Amino acid sequence: MKKLILSLLCFTIVGMVYGQGIIKLDELKMEFNPKSLEIDETSNVLTFQVSEDYVGQFHANPLRYAKENFSIEDFIEANQNKGYNKYVVSFLTNKGKLIVNYDKDGEVISSNQRFIDVNLPNKTIVKVLRANEGYRIIGTKHLAYSKSGWTIDKEFYKVKLENGKNRKNVKMNISRDATGVAVATLD
Repeated sequence: MKKLILSLLCFTIVGMVYGQGIIKLDELKMEFNPKSLEIDETSNVLTFQVSEDYVGQFHANPLRYAKENFSIEDFIEANQNKGYNKYVVSFLTNKGKLIVNYDKDGEVISSNQRFIDVNLPNKTIVKVLRANEGYRIIGTKHLAYSKSGWTIDKEFYKVKLENGKNRKNVKMNISRDATGVAVATLD
């Protein structure tokens, strides 16, 4: 009986090892399609759907993501015959969006970020809840603006609080310390 069980076990293992053969896949071909870089004629905006490598990658630094993952030069080249003086590119995710306005040379004129239901830093949550005892957080927004270039001029959180039937909104300005970590202060 032992020999029978051991023989069956050996055949099973050999069958599993043999089943791990190599499968050769067809070659993947990727091509540049300038059609995807054309502006929507009705809104004069290019909408760019963001695909993140990990959750929160885009929200962590939207302007850096746009700079590293979108080529404004290719976009301008694809639309050069239309005579635009400025270009509006909208980067969308399920949590929010970044809208960047470029001039005809590809320089950033301004940007606008709006994200909903974001995770606040722990220190920020503690500040809000200590200042508003008895309330709980039911919604958050992260807003940021720049007037020129790739640096943010103004950044803040809007936090919606609830205590039974009472509701209120709290605005928190954000400044960055030397390491780039957000430090929020209550208005």
